[in-house]
Amino acid sequence: MKFSVLMSVYQRETVDNFVSAIDSVLNQSLPASEIILVKDGALYAELDNVIDAYMLEHKDVLKVVNSTENKGLGYALSVGVEACSYNVIARMDTDDICVAHRFERQIEFLESNPEYAVVGSNIQEFNNVPSDLGRYKVNPESHAELIKQIKLKSPFNHPSIFFKKDAVLNAGNYNGDLPLFEDYALFLRLWLNNAKFYNIQQPLLNFRVGTGIATIKRRSGFHYLKKEWRFILYAKKIGAFNYSDLIKYTLIKFPVRLLPPRFVLFIYNTFLRKKLTNR
Repeated sequence: MKFSVLMSVYQRETVDNFVSAIDSVLNQSLPASEIILVKDGALYAELDNVIDAYMLEHKDVLKVVNSTENKGLGYALSVGVEACSYNVIARMDTDDICVAHRFERQIEFLESNPEYAVVGSNIQEFNNVPSDLGRYKVNPESHAELIKQIKLKSPFNHPSIFFKKDAVLNAGNYNGDLPLFEDYALFLRLWLNNAKFYNIQQPLLNFRVGTGIATIKRRSGFHYLKKEWRFILYAKKIGAFNYSDLIKYTLIKFPVRLLPPRFVLFIYNTFLRKKLTNR
C-alpha cells in the first residue's frame, strides 16, 4: 500500500526538532512512498538550508510545497492534503518523533481493515528525549468508544493519525479558520459523514510537550477561550453539537481554562495520563 506523509513547518520550529522528526520518518521499518512538507510562510536561513539538504539527499521521496505567507496549520494542511499523491496519508508534526515501526503497524491495520477512514495510536509524551517523562496519553480503541467522547474531546491524538484522502476531502478538508481546533473540527465532520475510526492501543508516536507548562499556557486563558468558543459554535452550526451539547461542553471545559496553569498541569499529569509499558 503506497502512502504519503504530510508535514507542515513554520519559522518557529527549531532545526534540532525538525531533524529528529524527519529522521524518524525516513528511518521507518516501512518507508513512505512520499513525504509532503508544506512550508507555512518564510523560514529562517538555517532551517531552509537543512530542508534543502534533505531534499537533495531524498529527492525521490521528499517534496516541498511553498506558501509565501504564514496562514496557520489548518490552511497548510489543507494545501498539503491536496498535494499528496496517494489516498492513504500519515500526519506528522515537525517536533515529534515516530516510533520506528509506526508506519508498518498502521498500514498493516488499514490493509486488513479497509473500511476504516482514520486510524490513530496512543502517544508517549516527552520533554528532551523519548521516555524521559514515562507518561502516555491513551485514547479508547473502538469506533463506538471514540465516538462516545467526541462531543467533549477530540477522539485522536492528532499527530498520530493515518487517514484516507478521499474521506477527508469529502468532509471538506482541513479548515484554516479554526486555529488550534482544525483537527477536532475535521474529526467531527468525518463522523457526520459516517467515517469509521480506530485507535491502536500502542504508543506509536513520541509527542514533544517539554515540561508541559508551555502547552497548558497556550491552551488556557481568555485568548484560548475565544478560539474555543468559535469552535463550539462551528460544531453547533454543522450539526455535530446541539444546544445541550454546547452547554455541557462550556460548563465542563471553560472553567478549567481559567485555572492557574500549574494546577491544570497537575490535574493532567495525575488523572489524565497513564504510566504503562508498550504492548
